[in-house]
Amino acid sequence: MKNIKRLKKEMIKICHQMYKKGFINATDGNVSVRFEKHEILITRSGTHKGFLTLEDILITDLTGAVVSGKGKPSSEIRMHLEVYSRRDDVKAVIHAHPPLCTAFSLSGSPIPTVWLPEVYLIFGNEIPLASYATPSTQEVPEAISPYLKNHDALILSRHGSLTLGENLWEAFCKLEKMENTAWVTFFAKMIGNPKPMNNEELNLLAEIKSKMGAS
Repeated sequence: MKNIKRLKKEMIKICHQMYKKGFINATDGNVSVRFEKHEILITRSGTHKGFLTLEDILITDLTGAVVSGKGKPSSEIRMHLEVYSRRDDVKAVIHAHPPLCTAFSLSGSPIPTVWLPEVYLIFGNEIPLASYATPSTQEVPEAISPYLKNHDALILSRHGSLTLGENLWEAFCKLEKMENTAWVTFFAKMIGNPKPMNNEELNLLAEIKSKMGAS
């Protein structure tokens, strides 16, 4: 139980940070952690993540059935379960509504990663844009499924972002980096005509990324 309480406190801290940084508002977003082979911790449906408490985090099995806690799990639990079913290495999933990432999705544009070396090292060739899916339906896991093998960060069309990690802080850092990249891209386009790195520069970065063991 101590381990569960520690994970819940970490989820609360992450959710509060997401709210403070403007990545979510009101009851937006949801967060989960896999803590047993067949169980996850996930935020309860309808909760304000900026004021999340221990009671707002439920335990479910991998079918979405509640094992412990009161209320219903996030309406987007299907999306979280799809990630865990596809990626054994992923232990944490964050769905947020960062404004610039969401704006990119409205324009139908993936976020480019080939302008900034540190972004390329984290995300690879691009942060892809998953096709539109009606929130809280089976359409959502179907929309993200093609990208999960090779990407730890996605834009969800008209629906924000999805980031994955070996732990909560890794998933949160990817969210933070993703939204910052969206802002830099936005400003660069306003200033002028930004140019991507050339093939030689990208190949060198790919070698570094491979040595780092980054996925």
